[in-house]
Amino acid sequence: MLACALLMLLAQCRCPVDEFYEIDLVNNADHNIGYYFADGGKYGTYYPDSLPQTSEYVVYDISKVTSPGLGSSVPWDEFFDGLPRDTLSLFIFHTDTLNEYTWEEVRDGYMILRRYDLSEADVKRMNYRIVYP
Repeated sequence: MLACALLMLLAQCRCPVDEFYEIDLVNNADHNIGYYFADGGKYGTYYPDSLPQTSEYVVYDISKVTSPGLGSSVPWDEFFDGLPRDTLSLFIFHTDTLNEYTWEEVRDGYMILRRYDLSEADVKRMNYRIVYP
């Protein structure tokens, strides 16, 4: 009986590790897009740097809504505090460009549709939802 009550109590508790924080990306264009968040770490680049050496972490072919566009297991204030600067960069590409050109051509020619440089306050003001265009 006690074990059952303890299990019910534990089931109602939420561990901070179980939380997942998301920034959604919404594509309102009439074509598919690809995107890359420059958030450092394993993804390779931080603001103000530009595009990474490889397209390993570029997400291709987004039609409308990607949830999450970016996810984190730590709250956004901690995430932004962990960046060398307080800025997260997001690069948007036309899917046709990503499919037609090599990554080196895309990177070296800076073939992006849009770049967003966002602070934590910007992302919060957007309600953790980035809308392109």
